Amino acid sequence: MPQRAMFKILTCILVVTGSILPVYSETISQETFKTHLRWSLNTGKEGIMIDKKGNSLFLRTLDAGLFSSLAQDLTKVGLDKSYFKSVDYKEGSNGSPSEVKVELKDDSVELFTFYKDKENKHIMDFWINQDLVVTKKAAIQKDPQVKKVAPVKTKPVQKKVVKAVPRLDKEMSVLDPSKVAENKKTGYRDFRYGAAFVWDYEAFIPPLESDINLSVKGPDAFYSLEDRAFEQGDEKESHMQLSINFFRKQKWGLMTKSLELYEKRYGNDSNKDFNDFMKAVSLIKNTINPKVETKLEAPKTVEGKNGELVQIEPTIRASDKGILSAGISILQNIVDRTENYELKKACMRYILQSNLSDQDYVRALQMAKQLYVSATERFDDEMIIRSSRAILYSLAHLKQTKKMEEFLQNKAVIRVLPAQEGDAYISFVNLFNGDKAQVLSRFSANKKSYAKPVHPAILFNTAESYFRGAEYEKAIQLFDEFIADYSYFDVAGFARLRVALAYDLLDNDPKKVLKLYEGAINKSTNAKARFEAKTRYVGLRVARKLDLDESDLETISFLEATPVEKKAQDQNLKKLLWLTRLRTLVSKGDYEAALAYLASVPLDGLRLVERRAFTGDGAEIVLGLVKDAYLKEDYARAVKVWEVFKDKYEEKVAKNPYLNFIVSDSFLKLGLTQSFDRSLASLEKLEESRTRVFPRWVTSHKKINAKDYINELKLTKMVQGGEWDKADAFLNGLKDRGEINYNYYKGIVSYNLKKYNESTKLFEELLVKPNARNALSPRQSLNMLTAYSESLYQGADQARFRKNTAALLNDLRRSGAAKNRKAIERLEYLYIESLNGEKKADYALVERKAKEFTAEHKESVYGDRVKYLRGVALINVSNQDEGKQLLEELINGDKTPEYIKGLARSELSSLALKNKTL
Repeated sequence: MPQRAMFKILTCILVVTGSILPVYSETISQETFKTHLRWSLNTGKEGIMIDKKGNSLFLRTLDAGLFSSLAQDLTKVGLDKSYFKSVDYKEGSNGSPSEVKVELKDDSVELFTFYKDKENKHIMDFWINQDLVVTKKAAIQKDPQVKKVAPVKTKPVQKKVVKAVPRLDKEMSVLDPSKVAENKKTGYRDFRYGAAFVWDYEAFIPPLESDINLSVKGPDAFYSLEDRAFEQGDEKESHMQLSINFFRKQKWGLMTKSLELYEKRYGNDSNKDFNDFMKAVSLIKNTINPKVETKLEAPKTVEGKNGELVQIEPTIRASDKGILSAGISILQNIVDRTENYELKKACMRYILQSNLSDQDYVRALQMAKQLYVSATERFDDEMIIRSSRAILYSLAHLKQTKKMEEFLQNKAVIRVLPAQEGDAYISFVNLFNGDKAQVLSRFSANKKSYAKPVHPAILFNTAESYFRGAEYEKAIQLFDEFIADYSYFDVAGFARLRVALAYDLLDNDPKKVLKLYEGAINKSTNAKARFEAKTRYVGLRVARKLDLDESDLETISFLEATPVEKKAQDQNLKKLLWLTRLRTLVSKGDYEAALAYLASVPLDGLRLVERRAFTGDGAEIVLGLVKDAYLKEDYARAVKVWEVFKDKYEEKVAKNPYLNFIVSDSFLKLGLTQSFDRSLASLEKLEESRTRVFPRWVTSHKKINAKDYINELKLTKMVQGGEWDKADAFLNGLKDRGEINYNYYKGIVSYNLKKYNESTKLFEELLVKPNARNALSPRQSLNMLTAYSESLYQGADQARFRKNTAALLNDLRRSGAAKNRKAIERLEYLYIESLNGEKKADYALVERKAKEFTAEHKESVYGDRVKYLRGVALINVSNQDEGKQLLEELINGDKTPEYIKGLARSELSSLALKNKTL
């Protein structure tokens, strides 16, 4: 067969059925000899077509892997300028072959090519015709107009490598050979297919530093009791000094007794505030470092062994919380009555910090206001600042933004509060109110005046505003600045997560984005941020990755939250988790498990846009189940799944013509003509503008438009009903073939109309140039290949038939599919018939093949015919006794067809006459 007509049938079969060939390594090697240059191509004999036209050499192949390897190796080998001028690459598409075009130096370069079967190599020898070169030189020298010019030595120009961009408007795209390996998709689906739910983060409240470490210090850190100034014999002041000494030495028991004695002697005098302060401090410090047991319960009276009443003194220590509350209560009483500003301030500061630590922002706000009023009366700027911050901080947590705005307009606050801090609270108010434009406007106006480091709330809230407005580059810049200066803040985990998410949305290199998510996981102290990062990591690495391996699947365990992470989950995180877990199952192709999981998701409680995401995935899950059943020829299951789930999922999203096609075809295969007609009518009404373009989880073996699906269904119905003339007329009447498998249907029709030469030609065209957008189903591929072989069998070139049939049988056996057994049986029978039909038949081979056939296909309908052929072959290879025995068995067989018996008798009669003659 000429090379330009068709490649080897085995290679074509692999292309049609989608088999994946191994990646080639060292595809081409170059050797330089004294007389010529040699290229060695390590490829199958007909895996590549070599064609020379004039000064152009073409290397064409349907194997994308071979083309990629060939282009890369040619780049490494380099072009010998003595033989070659240039090389161009064109990548095939829509079933057309990929092509390497090599421009030879001139017509003096000749090519001699041959194939080494033992080494599986194409050898290409390039020779320079010296006679032609001499002739050219002579012609140049005789030309008086041509002047000899000394060659100018120039530095080689370094080519700028430009990454090839796929052009969708062209059938072929020119590739830079150095970038062939890079001209691939990233291997990941886009962001919409992963952990796709994104929500606004809360505005960051400017942090408030603690005024005191409550776990270490008590109220005495703010106020120091002074020694008493008293004269000799002043017992009252002397007693006070004694109590103060016990207080300083933290001898709480002695101090308490001293204070009780003082109150008995002198009552509640002017020293009461100081005495109560010491009591409060002793209680509070006792919770920090307990030294005495506190008796809070009255003595209990119980009945003893002999019936007498016994009084028991309780010695159980009260809880730290109760003791602390008692101490705070005493401090509050001091605040309410004392005129001593310093003492009052100390008590208020401690109470305020305690309220803030307990996140009791209502009480904190009340105390901060008291402190603010007292500080303002005393012109205490330090406390005005502290109380102002506490007021704003408490109002922020209480979401009282209007009061915050009013307070920020207070002249006293404006006077004492640092400018950046004021802007920080304003940024919080604006972002909390959803006014991101105000946040960005204020930042743009003031950013040049901000001293470094910029306030954390300004950075975070501005970055979040940029993120909400999809200005991801600007958001990344500010979040990075926040992380660099304030990584110790709890909210830094969310900043890292936003950076990773922004890179993800900008469609950056997935490997880089995964690293950013890993950083957010490992460096986040906030459980909420950490779990979101883990979920988005799995969404990218598993749900969005096209080809999964074991290491990818292991990361699904990230979706199992720790107890702390589980406690931190809010509704947004739960919805993200549900979506991601569902999509990991879909990405793995585990449609049964995905459908079961989807049924457990509370869709009714979701917003419409969120519900549509789950419903769209559900429709694709249904498609996956229907497609799997369809390709396995389990048409009843395909239809059943469709009927059960179409209303729940498919009918709620845009229609998929491919799904409608396989459902219609399933109805047809089941003989349900009314259902088929109804389904076909529904497909005919489908508008192209309303077809589903997202999500597309399931790879379709046909990617054509609704009109072409309709034509294929009509043709399938005609073919299935044996309406060959009608199908032929329909095909001939098609003005626009679109992307239907015209050659397939025309070939099948021609075969059944006994136009074998025409069907052979059509099938070979299909094998050489299959439609990448409209692949045949396994059943169609089998029908086509068997019809092709039978058409060849009917032709004159039996050697060609046997060669192609042998390759086809090899592929069918390797597939191991039970449905191929009938086709294998038929082809092997025809193979034996072809061997037997030769003028000089190889009877030894006929006998061996017939024996193998009988052993494998014991119940074959061709069994008697093959047995007859074997008997004849045995007779012709001088094994007359065994041959006669087989023929006699056929004659005596009850089920042997009469025409076979007649042939057997005739053969035995001829043998008898021959023996008599001998």
